[in-house]
Amino acid sequence: MESKSKRRSPTISTHEGEVPGKSTHREDSKITASHFASPTKKTSIKSPIKNSEELSMKPESKSAIASIWDIESAGGDSMQSHCQSEGNVQEQEVMLETSIFTGTSERIEPHRHYGVYLLRNRFDAIQLLTRNTSSSADDYGEQRVISEYREMRCEFRVWSPFQSKLAAGIMGGVSDLHLQIGSKVLYLGAGFGRSVSHISDIVGESGMVYAVEQIPWAGSQLTVLANRRSNIVPIVEDATMPYKYRYEVPACIDIILADLPPSILIRALMLNARHFLNPGGHFVAYLHSPNSQGVVFNKDSFAAERRLLKEKQLEPKEMVLLEPFKAGYAFVVGVYTRKDVSL
Repeated sequence: MESKSKRRSPTISTHEGEVPGKSTHREDSKITASHFASPTKKTSIKSPIKNSEELSMKPESKSAIASIWDIESAGGDSMQSHCQSEGNVQEQEVMLETSIFTGTSERIEPHRHYGVYLLRNRFDAIQLLTRNTSSSADDYGEQRVISEYREMRCEFRVWSPFQSKLAAGIMGGVSDLHLQIGSKVLYLGAGFGRSVSHISDIVGESGMVYAVEQIPWAGSQLTVLANRRSNIVPIVEDATMPYKYRYEVPACIDIILADLPPSILIRALMLNARHFLNPGGHFVAYLHSPNSQGVVFNKDSFAAERRLLKEKQLEPKEMVLLEPFKAGYAFVVGVYTRKDVSL
């Protein structure tokens, strides 16, 4: 009987402390789970980011404990000093931000033309500037630059040659604009007043800019600009009829700038010069050739216009092509040669 019982009973491997004849699968699974869970906790590898965060947080926790201890012992004096130190750090951060925004790393230099400046830095190309003389936020959405210039904090306005033919002429290398502080300027075809606003900066409060524009909705924009700048007089009239605004413009103009269609430009310039321009005064005309597509321009392309100007006693002295800023345009500077007739 003993042999039969030995044959029928299965062989069960028992561990130390186990009761023979009972299944130990569930207990083994628990043991193995707990056995493998504990090593993972001990040998868990933390990411370097978390380790760095913990290292960076440790001094803060110590400082926080120290600050609490100081509050309890000193009655809040350390908290005030701690807040003052944090305020100083914030003020330093704000000063750094404003210095970057205002362009203290940029260099502003005076241009050879009076009232025009150059902005140089390591990243952008050279930009033209005029010193702002208005208290308005902006005149036509131009960029503003605040920087130290000659130990003074000044605000400058960026003058783009792609938006102004006068700025394009400066970038083209014109030798003299004949614009000084206190100059009296007559601008024919002022448009929205972008160039007019920069001329207003150049001539200053002692100068005057008379802006003539025929289109009414552009004239309304000039009126808004004149409300911000006291040295601009908007005139909504036809530039070929100067007798209509002869009471608004004095007969002592120093320079006339004409930005008109080619069909009426020379005639309007001649009529306004006879009415308002001083003898020996200067003019600036923007000549445009209608055949601008596929044609290589040079100064000989405007020989007929220059000859016609000379016939009207408007002697051209200098010509600059406005490419690549204004394709097909030429910037002509001259002098009015008509003599004053004394009665």
